[in-house]
Amino acid sequence: MTIRNAVNHACHRLMRPLARFLVRSGIGFREFAEIAKVAFVDVVSEDYGIRGRKTNISRVAVLTGLTRKEVSRIRHANRFGSVSRTTYVGRPEQILHAWSKTKEYADDAGQPRVILPEGSGATFASLSRMIGGDIPPGAMLKELVRAGSVEQLSDGRLRLLTTSFMPDSSDPESILLAGEAVHDLTNTIVNNLYALQPREKRLERRVYSEALDISDAQALKSFASEKAEILLEEIDNWIADREVRTSQADNPSDQARVGLGVFVFEEEIDG
Repeated sequence: MTIRNAVNHACHRLMRPLARFLVRSGIGFREFAEIAKVAFVDVVSEDYGIRGRKTNISRVAVLTGLTRKEVSRIRHANRFGSVSRTTYVGRPEQILHAWSKTKEYADDAGQPRVILPEGSGATFASLSRMIGGDIPPGAMLKELVRAGSVEQLSDGRLRLLTTSFMPDSSDPESILLAGEAVHDLTNTIVNNLYALQPREKRLERRVYSEALDISDAQALKSFASEKAEILLEEIDNWIADREVRTSQADNPSDQARVGLGVFVFEEEIDG
């Protein structure tokens, strides 16, 4: 297997849980692709400059495979803090937004009307066909109802509940913390792959089996959680002692973000 093939395989493994998280959070491929573009431009701009300077647009374009126009757009958005406004909005949210803002779908008070699923005039089917592309209106409606964005009343009419689309509701704070955890683990793995000196490598170890009985797998999770709590408490106390010393240091800005993450993983084995 070549290095490129190994990277593609590893990326596919990495992307599967990420894709699962994104779909459950209402983020489609096109919005993810925009986020990925920003990440590529950020990394190449910061890491591949010559003699300490920021990487120029042409070199960023060469290394990322994006056009110079795209790189310039993303850098401009970064500079003015508008990256989030340039990202693609998925079709479900476009439909919900149009329902809430389009005149034909508003009542006399300017509020979103209760509408019929299909028929003539301002219906969900006409709205979906106008914005939803090649996705059948019925399939789109099912997902919006399942996500809690739209309510179907007893008479069959539809009421807009929210303009947000998140198939599985989650606490925003938990999502942000999850992103930090994945960032920390991935950052450590990448660092260890390309570290030039042994001392530059960070701790990253796993122990696992592919031949445990289901009952033993559950016992392992309980055993690992118990032992991990003890270890993490000891390390947390060690950190806390030294954080006090850091706060009393002459130069408190000379600090580092460092820590230890522990997690249990489990997958069903096909066959």
